[in-house]
Amino acid sequence: MSERNIFQRINAVMQEVSYVQKDKAVTGMGAGYKAVTHDNLVSVARSSFVKNGIVMYPEQVAGELHPPSVKADGTLSNMRLYEGSYIFHFVNIDKPDDKVSVPVVAHAMDNGDKAPGKAMTYGAKTAVLKLLLLETGENEESREEVREKNKPKPKALTPERFAAALAKVKAGEYEWERLANDWALTDDQRKELQSVVEAM
Repeated sequence: MSERNIFQRINAVMQEVSYVQKDKAVTGMGAGYKAVTHDNLVSVARSSFVKNGIVMYPEQVAGELHPPSVKADGTLSNMRLYEGSYIFHFVNIDKPDDKVSVPVVAHAMDNGDKAPGKAMTYGAKTAVLKLLLLETGENEESREEVREKNKPKPKALTPERFAAALAKVKAGEYEWERLANDWALTDDQRKELQSVVEAM
């Protein structure tokens, strides 16, 4: 049995899952936008929850189906708003009393009997996104990955400049970590720097 508590398990999931793509175009009132679907979130996060021994289950604490709204022409709308209050529990499977609970209020509209299910699905999605602090976006990669790709590439050092920098490292005027990380050193230059560091 793993000794990790629920916070350590959630942290492990956060290390493995950092981004989910907005995969659904939403149209209707006002300007359209893109959103993360429940299924896409499940496809991204489920395996990490399983791997780290976390089970999520919902507890509904309240629910209300609101009366039909009145349309502009004075007739009643077929769509009805449902409001549900939930607590989503994230449980350590090895110690079920060890859990984190996330309260969520969710709304959904439907002209049939699907609104309660839609509200619970939306609530579950919200709970997971907020628990894991997941980044969402419209690209296939996260902004962090884009930032990494757009970072300026380290420049190479000529033998003369490398020798001058190495002399400064030996004299304590320049940190060897900066020389190693900020410049595109050749294998031979890295070996020479390593020898200097080991001798310091």
